[in-house]
Amino acid sequence: MMRKNIISSCFPFAFSLAMILFASCASDNDEACYFKMETEQTQVNVPAAGISKSKLAKVIIRSNKDWNIQLENPEDAQWIHLFANEGSADGIFRFWVDKNTEFTSRSARLIFTVDGQKQDVPYTIDQAADIPAVTIANAENGYKVLATGGQLKVPVSHNIEWTTLLKDEMNQQPTWIKIDSCGTDSIYLSLEKNTDDTRSAILTCTGVGEYASVTSSTIITQANAGIYLNDRFDWMQEGKEDYYYNYPEQGIAVWTEEELSHGWTTLATSNPCLYGGLGYLKLGKTNVAGDVLSPKLSTIEGTTDVEVTFKSIGYVSKGGAKDDGVMRVMIEGPGTIVGQDLVDMTVNEKTYKAATFDITVYPNSSKNENGEDYNPWIQPGATFTFHIKGATKETQLLFVGGVAWNSGLKGKGQGKNRLLLDDVKVKAI
Repeated sequence: MMRKNIISSCFPFAFSLAMILFASCASDNDEACYFKMETEQTQVNVPAAGISKSKLAKVIIRSNKDWNIQLENPEDAQWIHLFANEGSADGIFRFWVDKNTEFTSRSARLIFTVDGQKQDVPYTIDQAADIPAVTIANAENGYKVLATGGQLKVPVSHNIEWTTLLKDEMNQQPTWIKIDSCGTDSIYLSLEKNTDDTRSAILTCTGVGEYASVTSSTIITQANAGIYLNDRFDWMQEGKEDYYYNYPEQGIAVWTEEELSHGWTTLATSNPCLYGGLGYLKLGKTNVAGDVLSPKLSTIEGTTDVEVTFKSIGYVSKGGAKDDGVMRVMIEGPGTIVGQDLVDMTVNEKTYKAATFDITVYPNSSKNENGEDYNPWIQPGATFTFHIKGATKETQLLFVGGVAWNSGLKGKGQGKNRLLLDDVKVKAI
């Protein structure tokens, strides 16, 4: 190598300039021989990631003779690289260290020779072992994809063999997303078009064999298909857990501020017959119809056509008597209900065009007509759908239980029309 003094301004380790003197030199003249390294660190600990060539470690040499540095074990040159390993008089030697890809640590010792004489200098470079890992890039932030679906590439870094799997939030295999293939450093996923609400899946990479405990997970979320309202009323926690016929609900007058903040209200200014239960709303009391007005569809931009779905079941007494089951739905603000037979209905002296839905599903009475495990909400007849043409951000849904608003008019059957309402969803079509 060329014998010259080399100057550098960077060294990632905090070497102080305490001088260590090594004075075992041979000399052919009267000048005293000396050799110093300006560092008190004679054992350098290097992380598994190594030291890059762009950030060379350096040590300043002070000497009045020719000096040379070699690796005690020549095979260590495969991972430690010395730069300017010889010089004359004062100078600098530098080194960089490759990444350790093994799961065991390694160490190398440097041999110093001054004026042809080997020095007793205990200078070693120790590098930490690599750690078994498989890591999904950006795992903590997750991946968000459009409702249109398509293919998603997820980068993965690893130093072990690994496998991958998908699970939904119920720990089941999702049907709308699948793993197409796994490359050396990527996972390729296919997603179907989303026509409903936002949905998510958990992608997990796991080490194989003895590294099975090494994992990395991320959440993949697919956007909804234009959901403007999706209220399951999980926030409504009034009343008590009881049989439906035991009136566990509580009127709007005692709802909490948090419950009221969700924007559901009634048009009745006196004797409101809107009640909250455990995760649902109830319309009506005895012979008086109840109503509920939804929040505005505030996320709609411009004018659009939407599909509305809701669930409703009727009321049954302890002895098994069923209330009338009539739900009227109207539009407050822009928009027109289409595809339904409409009738005029007056609410607060304003006439609306109302669609009528017959409620045919009822809970069990005390007789358990449908069995102990019967859930009326999941019955096919409990879900209803209709379309609105020309909805905007000012559009609201008005639900009324019965054929006359806030009235004691008798209808068919019992002349009572108490209804339970849940799972109201409005989405673009």
